Amino acid sequence: MTARTAADPSVLALDFDGVICDALEECALVSWLGMHPHDTSVPGPDQLAAVPEEFVTRFRRVRDYSRLLDHFVVAHLPQASAIVSQADFDRLFASLDPATVRTFTQAATAARDHFRTEEADFWLELHTIYPGMDALLRRFNGSAVVVTAKDADSVRAILARHGLGDTVAEVFGETGAKAEAVQDVSARWGVPVERITFIDDNLTNAVRVAATGARSRWAQWGYQTPEHRAEAERLALTPLHLDEVAALVPAAPAAA
Repeated sequence: MTARTAADPSVLALDFDGVICDALEECALVSWLGMHPHDTSVPGPDQLAAVPEEFVTRFRRVRDYSRLLDHFVVAHLPQASAIVSQADFDRLFASLDPATVRTFTQAATAARDHFRTEEADFWLELHTIYPGMDALLRRFNGSAVVVTAKDADSVRAILARHGLGDTVAEVFGETGAKAEAVQDVSARWGVPVERITFIDDNLTNAVRVAATGARSRWAQWGYQTPEHRAEAERLALTPLHLDEVAALVPAAPAAA
């Protein structure tokens, strides 16, 4: 058995896409349909096959810099192919009309809802659990929360598909306010924030949560860039590799 230490967390707070689950194809598909008509008479696999490879390539680049579903709209801009920094991405996103972003997000969410409810098997097959993350959630059963830009219903459905539905106590869905979510858990659960370990593959999220006093770990198996790796090293932000997940164990219960 792995020995527990003073650094062992009482609560685990995790991002979803890029940490627990790999869903790049699903995100690319709903993002495409965020700006193109969704003919619901066409089955999901055919919809996915019709997404242009050029768009998927741009989406892969955009995904590395995104924190919210709203941000995926940038993949529709031809200029996205030239993004080489977070500043480039932020500039492109800021150049968009907020009404355009809202329309995109509503349409992408509607497409996701359709696939999740009307073509559930297809939709669920687009989500795979990263190796070791199922065992991690089971170790922290009841002491884990998910804090994600994805909607809570989708997260719950995917976890249930993989037999993990009861492992997560709460899902903070459709949120970019991850530091606030961690502080909320600390206050309501009565757990000191330094006893919460937060894991996210997005550097901005990891840095913001670190400022709360939580132990923030930057996941190395999700979406990131060389620029982010250099910035994380400068900030001395602790990376977490997938093969290190097995060493994370919950803190021992307090003595009576």
